[in-house]
Amino acid sequence: MVRHPLIDDVVGTAIVVRSASPVVWLTESLASLLRRASESGRTVVLRTGREASVTPALRHALGVHHAAWAVDGPDGSLRDGRTGVAAAGIEDFVRRGPELVGPPAPGHPAATHSVRQISIDLTLRHHADRAVDIGAAIEALCETVGTCPTHWGTSEPLTVPWDRWVVTQYAKHEAPDVSTSYAHGDGFSATMTAHLLDGVVVETMSAVLTIPEDGADPALASRLLDAVHRVADEVEPVFGVVMQRRGDADHLVRAVAHEEPSPLAVVVGPEAAEFLDRDGEWPPARTTTSGFGGGGLVVRFDDGWEALEAFLDRIDEDRFLQLVGGAPLDPAHDEGALDGHDRGSHAAAGRITGGRSTGGQGAA
Repeated sequence: MVRHPLIDDVVGTAIVVRSASPVVWLTESLASLLRRASESGRTVVLRTGREASVTPALRHALGVHHAAWAVDGPDGSLRDGRTGVAAAGIEDFVRRGPELVGPPAPGHPAATHSVRQISIDLTLRHHADRAVDIGAAIEALCETVGTCPTHWGTSEPLTVPWDRWVVTQYAKHEAPDVSTSYAHGDGFSATMTAHLLDGVVVETMSAVLTIPEDGADPALASRLLDAVHRVADEVEPVFGVVMQRRGDADHLVRAVAHEEPSPLAVVVGPEAAEFLDRDGEWPPARTTTSGFGGGGLVVRFDDGWEALEAFLDRIDEDRFLQLVGGAPLDPAHDEGALDGHDRGSHAAAGRITGGRSTGGQGAA
């Protein structure tokens, strides 16, 4: 592999990129390095100071390309910027995985001044007899909180004004390969992908929206799910997860720990609903269900993780994977939802997205 200008050090199969920037973006140069390193079986380790933050787009790209984020401590120590787990050295991110699993290091700080957010991860199949319109689902969801995407792009900074038609044309240009694009607005950030599967466009979206604090808008969760119902009139949801979480108001990812998120609901499209095991007690304990689109289900959870994991036990994973054809839907924890939890949350999130668990982050 030709030496890339961003490479500062090579430790075994790890490629170290140092950054002194307070905010690290997914630039075209960094995106190319992540892609090339992944293709050659190398692990990129982004190494920053403890006050640095990365953008949601870079957080996504690190997960997709199995890259690591290492944070230097004031005493010369090293820890995982996403999970806070201590690392003995750069080699740990190759030997143990790009996201280190375990209890956070004693010096891993807790977040301050966080805000309430909703994360929505959703896979969609576009009807073959209708025009493909990438981004319509994002706009429908954003309308529920009074915000909308303002800019988008495939690398940062995101300077192109949001235009759903242009986003769709980009996805068509990349077809049949996977297209990946990013969008942001006031209190909003998202990752979108699209690819062709047997002549059907499979779209994924992973969006985070800042919402009013508890009690300010008790009907918000219902409105978000109503928006999903509206989306189902144009495209077919396959599977989705809605989480309530805490994050930073600017949506940047910082090397800090946020409180545990709470699963609110899953969305199961009509075809995927056929793969559910409904023997015995149905709906599963601690859940309530409502229907949409001739067989689809919205399943709401009464007590978070236990209810989510009980529901996931009812899914035929192999048949579900055939529906999405390897669609790279971000796990909720790729966007800051599942950092460092017990109770099998990493396994649960990996199952939601076809077994590709890239760990948690504990940052917005």
